[in-house]
Amino acid sequence: MTRVVTYQGQKAVAGLRWGSRADRPFWRAAPIAAHWSTRTAFLPDGENLIGTLSLLSLLAGSLPDQASRGTIFFAFEDASQDLYFAAVTVNGKPRLAEESLFEDRKAFLAYVNRECGSGGIDGIATTAELAELINTDIKIALIGDLAQAHIPVRVEGATRKRHTHRMLLGSVAAVGVAGCAVFAGLLWSKQPEPEPEVIPKVAVIIDRAVFEQSCLEAFREGWPRAPGWEITGEGCATPDMGDPALNGVLRTEALAYREYRLNKTYNGEIARRAAKAVHEGTQVTLHVEEQRLFATKVIHAPLIEVGQGGSLPPTKPSLADLRDEASAVFLGSLSLKISLPAGAEPRVRIELQGSFDEVLATARRMPVTAISRLSRKGETVTLDLTPEKPRFVPVSSIKKDL
Repeated sequence: MTRVVTYQGQKAVAGLRWGSRADRPFWRAAPIAAHWSTRTAFLPDGENLIGTLSLLSLLAGSLPDQASRGTIFFAFEDASQDLYFAAVTVNGKPRLAEESLFEDRKAFLAYVNRECGSGGIDGIATTAELAELINTDIKIALIGDLAQAHIPVRVEGATRKRHTHRMLLGSVAAVGVAGCAVFAGLLWSKQPEPEPEVIPKVAVIIDRAVFEQSCLEAFREGWPRAPGWEITGEGCATPDMGDPALNGVLRTEALAYREYRLNKTYNGEIARRAAKAVHEGTQVTLHVEEQRLFATKVIHAPLIEVGQGGSLPPTKPSLADLRDEASAVFLGSLSLKISLPAGAEPRVRIELQGSFDEVLATARRMPVTAISRLSRKGETVTLDLTPEKPRFVPVSSIKKDL
């Protein structure tokens, strides 16, 4: 089963079944398919996919040539799209098999670790986050930006012709004193198309100032504490942000969250009951698991208008410019690390030690940027920034919080 996703701002198809490329008679129309070297993935019902890129070819295009040699296992996830993808290339082309898609992260990680331990793999291509979770001695190459010289594989083929007219057969007979005449004709008529409903739209962005303030207030207010549970992570996110901590959590509103892990010296059953008791009647929603608690508070992230009449604001800085600006703005920060993580949305990742207040205050020196992740694990704060990118929504929705 194929699936269309977004990778670094481009539409891509995942879940292709790769087979050997076969020649076709010249009189037959070209099938809808993706062709990669001597491999072909046929898509007989993929007319709407024509022109879409292969996700695997995009991921492979981010690796240096030497990292693509041999049998390479690709493992990629994007929590914002619930995308968990795995595939294998052999000497730079797909293995004769179907690319793997998984419905949840648990099954995906189990498969990845099983495959990496089965042998027959020369290298692993994955993200920095997944690399930390893979237990292997096999050499790992990190998926990064697409090489400029790389030409990704596209789905190709011809669309079927669609007739917009229908043929009506009619006959008229007339009988007169002198005789009779019969005539028939073919009449063509065009089906009338209903007028499309015009929905007024406006370009909007999240009100970053309100989101930041609401996030900070959520943590200043304090959270219920239950004995036996240790904080392992916290952060703030909207439904559109790809924070992996929110993977599997139903989210329709912006949230502040905290993750807790059970201290092994405590009785799990008693600790879980205590956690439920101290959170009862509070504004904190609690999700209880065997060894983990996940607590959330609703925060505000309203949409604000930035353009009218179908026109977008001026072009925002490129990702490279944003990375350079982040390096200058956060220069001197403790344990600073700046990277360009792989994923559907191009973004700059800033990792450092400090409080949310300090990090956000510094980040305000970078205008026309949007927050796509704000989280903390241990002493390290992770802040992902993207070039501000307005989107069009119906005018009636701009007063609603995300």
